[in-house]
Amino acid sequence: MRILLVGAYGFIGSGIARALIAAGHEVIGLGRSERTARRLFPALSWHFADLNHMTRPADWTVALHGVDAVVNASGALQSGGGERLEAIQGASIAALIDACAAQGIARFIQISAPRATAKDASPFLSTKAVADDHLRASALHWAILRPGLVIGRNAYGGTLLIRALAAMPLRLFSVHGDSRIQSVALDDVAQAVVCCLAPDAPRAIDIDLVEREASTLDTIIVAHRRWLGIAPVPLIALPGRIATPVSAVADLLGHLGWRSPLRSTAMAMIARDVTGAPEGGEALLGRPLLTLDQILARHPSGLQDRSQARLMLLMPCLVAALSLLFLLSGLVGLARLDTVAGELQGTPVAGVAMALSIAGSVADLLLGAAILVRRWAQRAVLGMAGLTAAYLVMGSWVRPDMWVDPLAPLAKALVVMIAALITHILLEER
Repeated sequence: MRILLVGAYGFIGSGIARALIAAGHEVIGLGRSERTARRLFPALSWHFADLNHMTRPADWTVALHGVDAVVNASGALQSGGGERLEAIQGASIAALIDACAAQGIARFIQISAPRATAKDASPFLSTKAVADDHLRASALHWAILRPGLVIGRNAYGGTLLIRALAAMPLRLFSVHGDSRIQSVALDDVAQAVVCCLAPDAPRAIDIDLVEREASTLDTIIVAHRRWLGIAPVPLIALPGRIATPVSAVADLLGHLGWRSPLRSTAMAMIARDVTGAPEGGEALLGRPLLTLDQILARHPSGLQDRSQARLMLLMPCLVAALSLLFLLSGLVGLARLDTVAGELQGTPVAGVAMALSIAGSVADLLLGAAILVRRWAQRAVLGMAGLTAAYLVMGSWVRPDMWVDPLAPLAKALVVMIAALITHILLEER
């Protein structure tokens, strides 16, 4: 079959794409970022679109041309940073369902969430339910799959946060650690989608994809630490009220494009449990779904997993430190222009010392602010590395004595440049 996979390069979507290809289907991916799509799946056919603006059936006409079935694996946890849940998870998918009906595309598989209802207080669940209800009311050959906590070989979002928490050096900390969560293997989710596309697949199924037994969040964190091969340390349960100010900060950063798993929607979801009924998934796959321990055992961890988990704890600190350094450097430079320019007197650039001082300070301020905006952050850290490299070259030329200065300004600049380059790597999302 020729299948349009919406959200094909996402965490769940990429697993589904691989399973569909392995099953002999032709996959047409739909995503927003051409750069990310071409890098992750260069051999896949792609259609690029922003779901924020795909809210009419006519918007889907080109993407659905020649398609036999649709799988929707798209979604967002919370509005912000240019994402609107009402459009991405509600109106756009309802329009897609109507477009499928109009163009005679019968098969539609929707990846939703356990216990999603239109009246839910969570915008994530209520907007998922808008599309679910619209699909149930249609005449399509449909299936709604509701995975629990999805765990795969790679990690993204909530699963990456769990790995990072599990890798903390001296103590483990958790909030809502007694919340009950049922996990599901990404491979099982992908296999369920393949089963729903079989010629004899049942119609109109709405099922949870979860393991039989629920684990507490504390248990899941400890299991991941064991999987990472890190020595056990005591786990400290923090009161739930601590999550409120942390989520408030994360929500503010969300308006700058930072999709943190610490935002209020994610914390609210964890606080109310992530559970479902396993029977439907077991009937579809013809077996029990993999347990948490079985999922982790299938994919032994390596050095790269431990390094990623530990570095994820440092990445926000690096971004904040670089921003603070460049903002302070720019502000102090502008406040003390005469002093900065005076350092260049008697050098080959003495005639343009004031201009260089102003330009450098303004550049520092711009880069220090730009790194705080997610879509500019990677380019900002490259700019920081480049500006620091220019500073090193010029400093070595006009003031080579600064290499032996007791405060080591040039040596420290070298460290800043390397830190910026490391941050550029850590900021790559997928």
